[in-house]
Amino acid sequence: MQSNILRLTIVVIALLISSSSSKNDLKNQITIKINSIDSETKQLRINRFDSVEVRKEGIGYLMKTFNTVGKYVTDSTGSVKIKIDCREVYQIRVYGLHAYGGDNFEKEELKDGQKVNIEVVPNQIY
Repeated sequence: MQSNILRLTIVVIALLISSSSSKNDLKNQITIKINSIDSETKQLRINRFDSVEVRKEGIGYLMKTFNTVGKYVTDSTGSVKIKIDCREVYQIRVYGLHAYGGDNFEKEELKDGQKVNIEVVPNQIY
C-alpha cells in the first residue's frame, strides 16, 4: 500500500515539473519579422520569394553546431514572420536567386515583435 502511494506521489511531482516547463517555453516564445533587404538599393526585396533558413545553436565541444529549426519563404513584401525561443542562439540566413545574406543573434538579443533586417548581397558568378 505504501509503495503505491509513493509511486503516485512521484508521478504527480513529475507531472507538475513537466507542466511548469511547458508554461515557461510558451512564455519565452516570441514572434519576429525577418525582412530581406537588397544591399545595393537598401530596399525590401519585393516579389523575390527568397528562402529563409533559421538555425538554433546545438551541442558542440570544439566547434559550435547549428541545427536547422525551419525553412521559410518570404512573401510578396519580402518578409516572413516566425516564432522562436528568445533564450537560444540563432543563425538566420537568406538565400535568393544569385544572392545570399545572414546574421547571428545571441540569447535575449531578439525581442517580441522585432523586425530583423538581413542584407542580401549578390553572388559573384564567374
